[in-house]
Amino acid sequence: MTDMGTQRNAVGWALALAAACALGAVASATEAHSVPNFRLLDHQGHSFELHRLKERKAVVLMVTENGCPIVRHTLVELKALRTKFAARGVEFALLDPNLEDTAASVAKEVQDYNIDLPVLLDRDQLVARQLGVVRTAEVYVLDPKNWTVVYHGPVDDRLDYGQQKPAANHAYLSDALEAVTNGGQPAIASAPVKGCAIAYDGPFAKAASPVSYASDISPLLTQHCEICHRPGGGAPFAFDGYSRVKAKASTIMEALLERRMPPWQPNPDHGCFSNANELSPREKQLFAAWVEQGSPRGEGIDPLASKPAESPLDWPLGTPDLVVKMARKVDLPATGLVPYQYQQVSAPTTEDAWVRGAVIRAGNAKVLHHCLVFVKYPVALKDQEPKQEAGSAGFFAGYVPGSRHTFFPEGTGKFIPRGSKFIFQMHYTTTGKPESDLSEMGLYVLPARPAREIITGAANNMDFTLPPRSVDTPIRADFVFAKASTLYDFSPHMHLRGYNFNYTAEYPDGRREVLLDVPRYDFNWQFQYRLKEPKRIPAGTRLVCRATYDNSSLNPANPDPNATVHVGENTTDEMFIGYFNYSEGANETVSASVATPARN
Repeated sequence: MTDMGTQRNAVGWALALAAACALGAVASATEAHSVPNFRLLDHQGHSFELHRLKERKAVVLMVTENGCPIVRHTLVELKALRTKFAARGVEFALLDPNLEDTAASVAKEVQDYNIDLPVLLDRDQLVARQLGVVRTAEVYVLDPKNWTVVYHGPVDDRLDYGQQKPAANHAYLSDALEAVTNGGQPAIASAPVKGCAIAYDGPFAKAASPVSYASDISPLLTQHCEICHRPGGGAPFAFDGYSRVKAKASTIMEALLERRMPPWQPNPDHGCFSNANELSPREKQLFAAWVEQGSPRGEGIDPLASKPAESPLDWPLGTPDLVVKMARKVDLPATGLVPYQYQQVSAPTTEDAWVRGAVIRAGNAKVLHHCLVFVKYPVALKDQEPKQEAGSAGFFAGYVPGSRHTFFPEGTGKFIPRGSKFIFQMHYTTTGKPESDLSEMGLYVLPARPAREIITGAANNMDFTLPPRSVDTPIRADFVFAKASTLYDFSPHMHLRGYNFNYTAEYPDGRREVLLDVPRYDFNWQFQYRLKEPKRIPAGTRLVCRATYDNSSLNPANPDPNATVHVGENTTDEMFIGYFNYSEGANETVSASVATPARN
C-alpha cells in the first residue's frame, strides 16, 4: 500500500506540472546531426566552450530549469553516472535555457539540491534552439570526433509525470555511454522524454512575426558591427548590402554561438559599462530567427546598400585641436612576426596644456594590432612624469581594433608640459601581402586646467613562467590606492595564452566586490571597459587582478603548446597587466567647472 504522504506528493507534483508540461508528449526520433561550437557561462561565471572538450570521449548535456521536479529527481542518477564515466573521459553539464533563471537563482538551486555540475545559462536560447530542445530532462550525448548527437532522450525510464518506478527498466544513458566509450554506437539512439516544456520567447515564440532584414537585421549590423565591418574598417569583409549579409549569415550565426561577435567579453553579472557593445538576448534571437526563416530579403530599400558607412578615416570625436603624426611610415612584410616599433615625436604644444581626450587614428587598421603612446616630460619635470615603464605601469593614450573612442570622464584631463615628447609603441600583424602604416594621434585641448588629473595605473606581474602544455596557470597582481580615489575604467592585457581576467576590489572594511570579470579573454580585442557610474574607492583599497593562462593544445590561439613561455614584448611571449584609469580625491565633486587643486 502507498502511504498518504506519498499520495499527496504525487498529486501535488502532477498538478504543479500540468500547466508547464504536455502530458504524454515524447521527443521525436533523433537523426544524427552535428552540433555547432558554442560558448556559454555557467552559474559561477566560468566559460564553457564545447570544442575545448575535443579530447573527451563524450559530452553529456541535460536540459534543466529551476524548480523542475523531474530534473531534481533525475540528478541522483545523473551524478552517479558522472562518477562512473568521468574517469573514462566523459564530460557532464546541465543546460538551462529558461529565460527567468539567473545566475543568482541558479546558484541557490545548486546549493539547495547539492548540484555539483556546471549549469550553463543559455540566456538567449540560441544553444537550445540549435539542439532542438523541447523540454527539461532531455539528455544529449555528443561525440567529439564529429560533434554529432549519438543519443537523445531521458537518463532512464524511471520517472513519469507525478509518479516514479522503484527502478528503471531501461538505463538509456548508461547504455549509450558504455557504447560510446568503447568505440561503438548506442543501440537505442532516442527515447521519449518527460519533463517541463521549455517556453521560447521573443522572435523564437510560435506566434512571433517574421523577421525583417530592413527593419530588424540591418539596424543591428549598423549599431554593433559597422565600426569594423565597413570599407577600410579593419574587418575582413564589409556589410555593405543584403547580398553580403545573406552570404555571411551562417558565419555570423557561428560567431554569435561562440560569443565571438560582437567582441564584448565581460560577464554580464558584474559591472555596468557605458561603452558596452553587446547584442541583447532578443537581438540575438532576431538574427537567429531570420536565419531559420531562410534570411529573406523582404520588401523596400536595402538600408546598408543605400546608406554608405562613414569613412573610418574620419575622427570619431570630431576634428581634434592638435594632430601628432608618427615620424615616418612603417613598411611591413607580407608574413611573419613584426617586433614592436618605437618612434619619438615632439609634442605640438608651445605652452603647458591639458587635454580632455586623445584618439589614435590607425593609418592602416588591417595591420595595427594595438598602439600605446607614452608622454616623456622635459628633464626639469621628470619627477612628475606619470609611471609608464614602457607600458607595464601605464600610458598616455591607446588604440585597439574595435575601440569606441570617448573623451576622458567629465572634469578630468591629462597634462602635457611644454617641451614634452611622445613615444609611439606600435604592434603590427601581417596580412599575407606587404603593407605600410602611418598612424597619428588627435588631441582635444581643454581651455583650462580640469578639476582632476586622470591617471592611468596598472597592477602588473612581469615575473612568471608558463610550463609546456599547462592548462590553467593562475597569476595575480595587486595595486593599493594610497588615497581616496575615483575609478573610471579597466583595460586587461595579456597575450595569446591568456584565458580569463578579473578585477576585484578588497575594501578596508573587509568587503570584496568583483568590478570586472572577463571569463574568456581574447588577445585580438583588448578593450577599455568604462563604468557607467564612476566607483568611489576608499584609501587603502586593494585592487586585485587575477588571470589564468592556457598553454595547452586546447587553446586555438596557442602557437606552440610545447614551449616554456616567459614574459616579454613579442606576441609569442606573455604579459599580465591590469590597466585602470582613476583620479585621486574621491570626495570632491567631479565637474569641469570646479577649481583644480594644485598638481602634485
